[in-house]
Amino acid sequence: MTLPNGTPVGTTSGAPTLIPAGFYILQMTGPGGCSAMPHFDLKGPGNQIHDNLNEGESDYVEYNADLRPSSTYTWSSDAAPGVIHTFVTSSDVVGTPPGTSPGGLTTGNHTTVNSSDLVGSNVLRFQGTILGDVTAAGRITLAFKGKSIANLKAGRYTVQVSDKSSTSGVMFQKIRHSALTAVTGPMFVGKRSAEIKLTAGKWLVVPRPGKTAYTIRVR
Repeated sequence: MTLPNGTPVGTTSGAPTLIPAGFYILQMTGPGGCSAMPHFDLKGPGNQIHDNLNEGESDYVEYNADLRPSSTYTWSSDAAPGVIHTFVTSSDVVGTPPGTSPGGLTTGNHTTVNSSDLVGSNVLRFQGTILGDVTAAGRITLAFKGKSIANLKAGRYTVQVSDKSSTSGVMFQKIRHSALTAVTGPMFVGKRSAEIKLTAGKWLVVPRPGKTAYTIRVR
């Protein structure tokens, strides 16, 4: 992860990188071919970006990132488990607000993905926590308030997953949309949580691209 001039963003020890706060475009590039890609995670106030270029199907993805003043952020990759890169923002603010919400994205080998289709509106109500489990054999179970999931209310959810499989993960995909919102990917083993925004319609729970575990109806 670097600035346009090549300056690395994030350190694994010592003083963290200092950059201005403000509005940035995070540009992700990859090989452009279906493959087992590591997930990239950027976390901090107002941001949680989690992506692996749709398992390499996309060769280019953009995210809008609104980095808050005087805040600490971290990024990491599945390719280097346990290695955390840290950077901080100053009180200076640069950039201009994007035309779409900070959660919006575009992809390089598909069409633009509308942020409201992918993750819903910023005013969606927080509904609670979904607990997920992936067995070593790749079987996915999800539960909300102690019950298996078939129907959910539209809104924001925290999804907490315990993933024991190196070939399956937990990803959400709205029917007739190409974008995947991943909590864990096929190569990840361990525990991870992420916030997802589910808009009204039918959603697929996907263990890996091209496969479906089951369908959730969101109202």
